[in-house]
Amino acid sequence: MAKRSGYEQAYQRFNLALWRRIISHNHRWRRVEKLYNVARECSHRWMYIGEWVLAFLFIGWATMRWSWDNLKNNTTLVYPLFQVSTLECRTLERSSMPDSCKIKLPIIHNADYSTYVNEKDYTDIYTTLWGAPYEDPWNQWAWAHYGVDIASAKWTPLYAIADWEVYSAGYNSAYGNVVKIKFKFNGEILFATYAHMNSISVEAWDVVVKWQQIWEVGNTGNVFGALGWYHVHFEIDKNNGWRPAYAFSGCPELDKGHSEIIKNGYCRIQLFQYTKDPIAMLESVDAPYPNQAAETQEPKPVEKEESHGVATGDVVETGNTNTSTGEDVKVVLPGEKKIEDKPLNVEKKNLIDLNFDSLDVNGKEFVNKWNIEIEKGFDDSIMLEQSTQIIIRITNKVSWAKFNGALNIPITAIASNTNVSLNPVSVMLVQDGEAKITITPVKMWSTYIALNLGNAKIWGTTIAIK
Repeated sequence: MAKRSGYEQAYQRFNLALWRRIISHNHRWRRVEKLYNVARECSHRWMYIGEWVLAFLFIGWATMRWSWDNLKNNTTLVYPLFQVSTLECRTLERSSMPDSCKIKLPIIHNADYSTYVNEKDYTDIYTTLWGAPYEDPWNQWAWAHYGVDIASAKWTPLYAIADWEVYSAGYNSAYGNVVKIKFKFNGEILFATYAHMNSISVEAWDVVVKWQQIWEVGNTGNVFGALGWYHVHFEIDKNNGWRPAYAFSGCPELDKGHSEIIKNGYCRIQLFQYTKDPIAMLESVDAPYPNQAAETQEPKPVEKEESHGVATGDVVETGNTNTSTGEDVKVVLPGEKKIEDKPLNVEKKNLIDLNFDSLDVNGKEFVNKWNIEIEKGFDDSIMLEQSTQIIIRITNKVSWAKFNGALNIPITAIASNTNVSLNPVSVMLVQDGEAKITITPVKMWSTYIALNLGNAKIWGTTIAIK
């Protein structure tokens, strides 16, 4: 750029001085100058404040990340209730009901729902299971309720199932009074949600310990479970970027609404992906009542292999030795059906070749421990309206013990069209090492049927319907 002449510089200084003089003697321009100075000062201050806000956000994020990585790891859990009310007394307030109305929460051992499905002492209290609809609350096979509803009288105490802190507490139009606690269980970060409560006695960031009473049963919010009576909706959400994942996130049918999703079994893939069956998870560690945990503080866990939330009923081979015989002793956890020796070779027809290449880490860990054998009762075709079955057998690869309990990685059957009906759609419970899926043709043509372990396809075939 060419250097300005002395005349140009003098002329520029004159104009600047004249402009300042005009502003200083003119009220309007003086106001303009003041506004400019105020705006400039505010912008400087906001930049200063913004820098501090960003700094605090970064510090908060770093602190949260550090604190979550250093969560106390819970290896035991407790049930969220100890005593519940009988059906006859459920309309009473707990403070006014006689002791004869109070019973211990009945335990569904090994999450074996089929054993208790006809027992009113259980169905009157567990009013809607995880994966069931409100219309048929103990039918888990093709529906999408993402927690378990446990009914009791108003003001029944509720307890924290694990150690750590409250993630959120407040009122929600759907959940009513709701509290979420975050905790680490066997290395996995999870969230326990208590909904429809009558009152809340904790706040976000409060530190809680298992067996601590911190809220009570109510019927606030949109209440469907327990026919609108007093109950707690108890759910377990998985971690999604250090926050609880919504049960139906990413579901294409999300716009159909909450009750329609549950009633018609939409978003079932997301149900498995983002939530856990609370009862199955509690039973996987033989969770005690809260008052029992209070007496022992931290019950000594059964000696077993490290769990990763994959399935219940793992068999443990220990190095314990019988002092009288010198022989190694095998320890089998509760829920297992022990088999002393390798089972005899039994002729089986149409065994399926399974492909485990696309399994995730949890899936591969499961099949490394458990042998999955699937037998189909058909060849390449089936007759119209003539039912057939797929038989699933699961045994331990070391001890040959039969799997007996709830799967945290479901085996799901998928059909490419409505030419067949599948019952159940998802296998979650395995009894004595075996589960069955019934296939019933309803239209002549063909269909493609696949089996998934979790979200990974392990087998598929096309069958003709004649």
